[in-house]
Amino acid sequence: MKRKKDYLPFAIVVALALPLMFMFGSCQYDYSSPLPGTVQIHLKTVSNKIAFTYQNNFVLKVTAVEAIRDDGARAPIYADTKAIGRTTSIYNTLDTLARDSALIIGEGYAPPASYRGVDLLIEPGSFVVLDGYRFIRVVVPERFDKLLKFRSPYTVEESGLTVINVTVDLDSSLVPTVRDGEDVYLFKPLYYISNIR
Repeated sequence: MKRKKDYLPFAIVVALALPLMFMFGSCQYDYSSPLPGTVQIHLKTVSNKIAFTYQNNFVLKVTAVEAIRDDGARAPIYADTKAIGRTTSIYNTLDTLARDSALIIGEGYAPPASYRGVDLLIEPGSFVVLDGYRFIRVVVPERFDKLLKFRSPYTVEESGLTVINVTVDLDSSLVPTVRDGEDVYLFKPLYYISNIR
């Protein structure tokens, strides 16, 4: 009986010492990871031939938005910072928000770095609606590339906000033409980054 009592204090000391050894013996790495910045993509439309009114409508279907880093890495930009994926979104390019560069088509977190541009995967709507009742069909060239590559360098800062205005010039993008005796618009997009702040 006396031997069991002799081992009890030793067992208690070992039971308390083992967790302390593991806790203090673990390796600590000295590194820091920067916080991401936020990239916000605004759509701006330029049009002098078609008025920005609620009766006029031409939509772009956007299925992907990506920020392109200088090293070629891509950061997906979703509808907002809380989104976990992107579905096809439809934006009226003749909305007054688009005229004023206030139509947000993407917002997401991106690692701080130097970037070279933004890519949009788009599809034009089937019609341009004028005055609320005239529907003019939109056709695309045979080898139409749905990927719009906006190129202009910018930097994403840690915890900062980078706002990029991507501009589509509708006066040059919608070319009036005739197909099979019908007045149509040929969609040949003219686009660029107009402002970064």
